[in-house]
Amino acid sequence: MTYTKLSTSMNALLEEGKVKAGLLGKQVLVSSVTEIDQTDLPAFFSYQEHMYRGNRFYWSEPGRVLTYVGLGAVLTIEAEDKQNRFKYVDSKWKVVAGEAIIDARPSPYTGPILFGGFSFDPQIAQSNKWSDFAHTSFAVPKYMITADNGRYYLTSNQLVGGDQESAEDNELEKMLSRLQQFAHDSKQDSAQPSMLHEEIAPSDWMAAVEQAASSIRQGNLEKVVLARTLMLQAEEAFRSETVLRSLLEEQLNTYVFAIDKPSSCFIGATPERLIRRQGEQLLTLSLAGSIARGQTEQEDEELASFLRHDLKNLHEHRLAVDMIKAAMQQLCVHVDAPDAPIIRKLKDIQHLATPIAGEVKEGVSLLQAVEALHPTPALGGMPREHALEAIRALEHMDRGWYAAPIGWMNTELDGEFAAAIRSALLREEQAYLFAGCGIVGNSEPLSEYKETALKFRPMLKALDALSTSE
Repeated sequence: MTYTKLSTSMNALLEEGKVKAGLLGKQVLVSSVTEIDQTDLPAFFSYQEHMYRGNRFYWSEPGRVLTYVGLGAVLTIEAEDKQNRFKYVDSKWKVVAGEAIIDARPSPYTGPILFGGFSFDPQIAQSNKWSDFAHTSFAVPKYMITADNGRYYLTSNQLVGGDQESAEDNELEKMLSRLQQFAHDSKQDSAQPSMLHEEIAPSDWMAAVEQAASSIRQGNLEKVVLARTLMLQAEEAFRSETVLRSLLEEQLNTYVFAIDKPSSCFIGATPERLIRRQGEQLLTLSLAGSIARGQTEQEDEELASFLRHDLKNLHEHRLAVDMIKAAMQQLCVHVDAPDAPIIRKLKDIQHLATPIAGEVKEGVSLLQAVEALHPTPALGGMPREHALEAIRALEHMDRGWYAAPIGWMNTELDGEFAAAIRSALLREEQAYLFAGCGIVGNSEPLSEYKETALKFRPMLKALDALSTSE
């Protein structure tokens, strides 16, 4: 396949953008799209790493029907106001999207895509390990590949000013040529060398679980989610492309993501959709209550049956469903949800899950829905503000972007956000893994500790850090 259309189309669009920018008196986003051959997406993520390191993202839906890989950034949106950060991004993107000049798109998932996310709690003092990540950060990539139902597209974006001379994009020409080789380069990196594991204050965390359960029994709140950290120290720097390949292969029924910053990369495979907007539909998921997978099919079904009937897990799940339905009823004309949860089976764990959908009210945006839902009881607790206060008092750590909303929006203001759990922060030779669980009145610290250990497994395996006994 030849790729001359993209550069030719972009040159024409740039001239149109230059005229519009002159009339508006400000820069305009210009976007061109062309279909390309199938290519190796993790390899594209690592293309010219020295050039794009710090401005890359990867997003793949469960089932891998839709994948985005972005390099570079032509537009960045970061909010200073912590209280109004969702509204700020919403308003900025609406203006940019409304003024953009976009080539005819062969897929609704091509063209300018705004990708990024938010920190879990901007009121927590930022720790050094999260110093690369602002509490709110979004970007439009310079180049993006979309894989949509087996077809591949390359989007090129530029910001154009009225007095700007159109320049030939030499990097685009090199990239178009290189794309033809990516499909033949999909080799697996060598195994990660040996590493040290360090659990961060596990006894303190179990004491915090007991304190939280006691507070719940006293009626101070209904539920709180407490998270903990595991740190890995390797002999060599972790390779995000290697981790991506492992997650894509092993964690099929999850959102696989990577958000790259100058000296760190936040990466994971989360099963938890926060919210999706598709036209007039809002789709969300309550995922709360979990148990291990069985070693045999019979054991797996026995564990699933136990989960379906376990009062502690059912109570935890019901709290999440009730809160999410209440939030959705404020956002939607009507809301649909099944009466009983289903079992969501992942590679290492199975969950109680309830899909919830609604027809959005006029004027309600995707980011309004994100703000209304975050954090859900599966990530924070209930009542929300009391749970956040308990997390601040008991966790003694900065969650950063762990358990926070990450996702994308297009120029039609449709898009999707997931809750960034089952994740790790890679910082050269160090990796910080995060896992949490819901605490209710009858929670037992050791049992909750074992649940978090189970939730560490997907990232430990992706980082080649599971011991032979595990």
